[in-house]
Amino acid sequence: MRAIAFVGLCLMAMTGFAQKSMADMDKKERAMLASIEKTQVAAKAAHSKKPTSETKKGLITANLKLADAVLVSPALAPKDKYPKSLRLYREVKALDPANKAAKEKIALIEGIYKSMGRPIPK
Repeated sequence: MRAIAFVGLCLMAMTGFAQKSMADMDKKERAMLASIEKTQVAAKAAHSKKPTSETKKGLITANLKLADAVLVSPALAPKDKYPKSLRLYREVKALDPANKAAKEKIALIEGIYKSMGRPIPK
């Protein structure tokens, strides 16, 4: 009986540790996403203020980095990550219609929506 109680206590302790660990990971992930988004917002502002080839390239890079991070983030639910990353990839494609990475990721996300039988966000 004592062995069962001990195992039960160990499992409860491990579960609590795992939950705390997941919460810490989520917090770090969200902080990382916020940092990348801050960089993207600054790049967008710089390009709006002075649209040059350099600011355009910076905005494309920032959008791709944020879109990639959002798409694979374990801290975000699919209902949050897919529309946001799709919008960012579309912004890249609008700035650079030949951008291969943006085209591939747009096709990937649209394929996910189609496979779920859901409408693709505009």
